[in-house]
Amino acid sequence: MILSKLQALGTTGSLAATILLAGCGGDSTGPDYPNIDPIVFSQHVQPILNVSCNTFLCHNAGDRALGLSLASYDDLEAGSDFGAMVVPFEPDRSHFYLHMTGAIEPIMPLGLDPLAPDVVAFLRRWIEVGAPNDGGMPMYSNVLRKVFVACQGENTVVAVDMDTGLTARHLDIDQPHSVHVDPMMRRLYVSRFENSTDNVQMYDADTYQLLGATRAGTFPALMAVARPAGQPAQLWVTNFSSSGSTDHAVRVLDPSTLAPITQFTVPSHEQPHGLAISADQTRAYVTNILTSNVTIFGTDPPRVIEQNIVLPNPSPGGADPQQCIISPDGTRLFVSALKHDRVYVLDTASLEWTAEIVVGDGPWHLTLSPDATRLWVANWLGSSLSIVDVTNPDAPSVLVQDFRVNHPRDAARTVIQRPIGIAFSPDGSRVWVANANDDNQGAGHHPAPEGEKNPGSVAAIDPNTFAVIHVAEVPNFARFLTFLP
Repeated sequence: MILSKLQALGTTGSLAATILLAGCGGDSTGPDYPNIDPIVFSQHVQPILNVSCNTFLCHNAGDRALGLSLASYDDLEAGSDFGAMVVPFEPDRSHFYLHMTGAIEPIMPLGLDPLAPDVVAFLRRWIEVGAPNDGGMPMYSNVLRKVFVACQGENTVVAVDMDTGLTARHLDIDQPHSVHVDPMMRRLYVSRFENSTDNVQMYDADTYQLLGATRAGTFPALMAVARPAGQPAQLWVTNFSSSGSTDHAVRVLDPSTLAPITQFTVPSHEQPHGLAISADQTRAYVTNILTSNVTIFGTDPPRVIEQNIVLPNPSPGGADPQQCIISPDGTRLFVSALKHDRVYVLDTASLEWTAEIVVGDGPWHLTLSPDATRLWVANWLGSSLSIVDVTNPDAPSVLVQDFRVNHPRDAARTVIQRPIGIAFSPDGSRVWVANANDDNQGAGHHPAPEGEKNPGSVAAIDPNTFAVIHVAEVPNFARFLTFLP
């Protein structure tokens, strides 16, 4: 329902359009749509699509205009070349519905009479109850492997199918700043950029049910679960606040109940933000934005081990060390410095800075390949990625300083639009990138109506070929991502 191949046809297309006009469009003399309950897709929705959409040269199983077939429930669920057409429970985020209303162009059915108002309202109601199949299961209920993306610009956390790249669910959460999944407990944690009593929330990552919430300081930032050997699990949360506040704390919570375990407030280390847990679960590394230094904590028990490890070349106002990542063997810490356009390498034994890597403009999050030979960096201000060979971490070699790539289905659009979040998938086969598009420069496949924010996106890239595998449009300011494998 996005476009029609009729646009590309000549006389044959005109003849086909005449045939279609006889069988498409709205007719309110049919079923009593307002009183149909329950809605059974094959009995109530598919007949509408058969008349208006699943037609010659359009969205039938053979022609599949722009990759979309509406010949069956499975075909609709498979989406189009540009991603999911239906977001369960969210008609106003579902292109399938928005094209029928004319909220986004072109209005469907293309070139024909629009669907009758009661038909459109009926399809909206079907999506509002989850766009269920004939068995009553909401669409994408079978998605188990997920990428969760925090979209702060539009108060949404999005679940994306890790295997297909299709949007599976939207969770309405105010000001989501970061997300973290604990695969062992299958819990999703969300930190919210709000000074509120529930600015850290815990969800069932499978069912999306809210399980608990707590306050973790003024503005909680990043989170990670640590499991020291022989000790209960710990949820570490960094916290940064407005200048002048004393609430520059790192908190440790019980990940099952969100009850506080302990907290660390070090006034000289303002604005704790970045966070990394070592593979052996014994260390937590925290970057402090304003004072450009790193703090090292132990986890057994939670304690400060080293503090005031200052980044090289300190500058007025700080280097903005946004994030850090620890090598699998625990010997090197990589720290992104937003204002310096560099990544610094710390020897965790000697506490000496052993290398600096010049990357793109405004590096934010970063990720290491599972074999620790490649470092990928999201350059927020430069709308690019940097790819670095760190086989020898103390003598890194920049392979690509400003990687950019166009959309595989629309060469006029770049995929990398103000990236912030970046992470290798758990199996190492993909690099996933959360593109904020917070400067509103990327229009997306469907540009937003005037005055509204253009979409962000989450993209999956093959780290070996640099080919784009999936691109899912998500709400604006997509800034962080995490995996439920």
